Amino acid sequence: METLGILRHFLATRWRHFPSRPALEDWQQKQLKRHLNWVCRHSPLYRDFLGKPLDEFPLMNKATMMAQFDQLNTRGLRRDELFDLALNAEKTRDFSRSNIADVTVGLSSGTSGQRGLFIVSRAERLEWAGTIFAKLLPTLRQPQRIALLLRADSSLYQTVHRGRIQFHYVDLSQPPEQWLESLERFQPTILVGSAQALQWCARNSERLAPNLVVSGAEVLTPTDRALLQQRFNCPINEIYQCTEGFLACTQRDGVLRWNEDAVHIEPKWLNAAHTHFSPIITDFRRRTQPIIRYQLDDVIEVGNMPGVFQSIGNIGGRCGDLLQLPGADITVTIMSDLIYRAIALASAETLDYRISQLSAHRLRIESNAQHSAIEQALTTLFRQQGALGSLEFEHAPAPVWQATQKQRRVVNAWTS
Repeated sequence: METLGILRHFLATRWRHFPSRPALEDWQQKQLKRHLNWVCRHSPLYRDFLGKPLDEFPLMNKATMMAQFDQLNTRGLRRDELFDLALNAEKTRDFSRSNIADVTVGLSSGTSGQRGLFIVSRAERLEWAGTIFAKLLPTLRQPQRIALLLRADSSLYQTVHRGRIQFHYVDLSQPPEQWLESLERFQPTILVGSAQALQWCARNSERLAPNLVVSGAEVLTPTDRALLQQRFNCPINEIYQCTEGFLACTQRDGVLRWNEDAVHIEPKWLNAAHTHFSPIITDFRRRTQPIIRYQLDDVIEVGNMPGVFQSIGNIGGRCGDLLQLPGADITVTIMSDLIYRAIALASAETLDYRISQLSAHRLRIESNAQHSAIEQALTTLFRQQGALGSLEFEHAPAPVWQATQKQRRVVNAWTS
């Protein structure tokens, strides 16, 4: 039954086509209206919003979602009990314990300062699996061996584990020497993981030869992509998957696009030029834990690739990590993706680095090489963006990344 459910969603997603942008928006509005009406009838938090348009619903973020979790979810589940369940599963590394009836419970990584709780039903797991396969798998005609390099396993990722699709879970909390040999024996056709974990595999394994690499959970910078491309010599795709849903991915045209057949995106603009925004998302498929007008802390660069689904230029990290530098009369905000590109052009070498703002005028460059070239590239960029005054740079060796923590190439340790 699970396989049939996944196949149904796979086919629905794979073959659903919209002839134009207006056709997509019309279809999306119908899905939103139906979904909001259902949620208002089943979620105590939204009971008074029945019949109201989306823009009248309140904004939500991680803090408010966790504070209102008991009233938000449609199963009558209690936040504190679920936290205890999920934490115990992580501590014991036995993720079969993270279920209540047909509901899977999980935790986000907590890089924003607060761990988020997510719950999905069995039906939602099947829909997630069918959708993600439809978006990411090149074909179902050939068997696929998919390796997942994760900080925490979940029955969400174990929904399919039979037939022509096999999964191999790598627990990144364990030392690499404990899992690399089994990963190489598995010989994945598709390798999925964080940018950090994928880079480690690229540098430390000569036997892995996937047909497709999928990066998610962390920013994939141009430098990171170049390393993976050089080592694996296969397509390097991206997936924008977080606690709040399956938001975007590299689609079959090779372009990173929003999954607008599942989520509605409102931009909160971060600059007057409207080149970067934080997304406010509404997932019109999530019912157990409704995601309605949820404002993410991420920085998204607007894409310019034509198509029915909107493209993404770059996923640039957290808003709290944007650099804030003194300008003539105002503070100048430096978008992270500009820093990634500047450093990628600063050296022909593949650089491992982290840029941290320590105060208004002081920054630290941690790198394996080319400190002076990076400093010059950053100085030029900052001047182009309107930052004035002398900046102090300190140099340090390359950062030591931890597999259980997200890799952040740009960090604002001053204002965040």
